Amino acid sequence: MKRNKQPERKERVAKLLLAHPKGISERELVFSENMTSGRNEVNKLERLLDVEFNRTWEKTADGYGRYYRYSIPNRETAEILADYATAKARERGAVIFNESQLLHILGQFA
Repeated sequence: MKRNKQPERKERVAKLLLAHPKGISERELVFSENMTSGRNEVNKLERLLDVEFNRTWEKTADGYGRYYRYSIPNRETAEILADYATAKARERGAVIFNESQLLHILGQFA
């Protein structure tokens, strides 16, 4: 069993999507998570899990640029994402969400 202390980028993106019901933006992934391209990580996760996230355009503060905000569209996608994130954390010997947190997250989707 591979024991890596740090979660990989796709695992971090999965956790953030699950933890933020209003979604996460490309800019947040770049600046707060220190990722080169938030969009690429989300796209990789979609291909890997064969899911599609909601995308909403947002403008930058100056109004000249725009970027995507990604969110989970439904409970089925949330469950797939939670299973993936849980399995990746387990490979590292970690727990990404406890049972109560996971029930709360999944309860946000009808």
